[in-house]
Amino acid sequence: MSGDPGDLANMADLALPPAIAFWPPAVGIWIVGSAAVAALAVFGWRALQRYRADGYLRRAAKEVDSAARDGDAVGAISAVLKRAAMVAYGRERVAALTGSSWTAFIRATAPSGTPMDGLAARLDALFAANDGAQAPAQVALATEAKAWLRGQRGRVSGRR
Repeated sequence: MSGDPGDLANMADLALPPAIAFWPPAVGIWIVGSAAVAALAVFGWRALQRYRADGYLRRAAKEVDSAARDGDAVGAISAVLKRAAMVAYGRERVAALTGSSWTAFIRATAPSGTPMDGLAARLDALFAANDGAQAPAQVALATEAKAWLRGQRGRVSGRR
């Protein structure tokens, strides 16, 4: 090595800082992680509450299926729908509905885009004259009734 400071033989490698450690993470990571865990806990709690609140709809759908296998499916399905509507919309609004006002209520509260014509027609026929239902019509009736029930999710009006 020479005493000349400009000599290339005096060059040294760059001094690099030590590598950044993976652990412990920075404070911001702890904050973001805690917020994510809290958000997941809130989401899980609300999902559980929604699942419990919609229990009456799952039970009503099972009753509709069993009523579709019986002889008087229209009357039984109408009774199941009325009980579910009383939970969803309140006894004061639903209990007095009969006949055409009940079928108008079913049509008005049906989810948008779901055809309720068959269900409403069968309910009108039930109140006009009690006629027997054939098995294919009972299956279609049960399908439309369960579609109405699915549209009522999250509409519990009463207190627990």
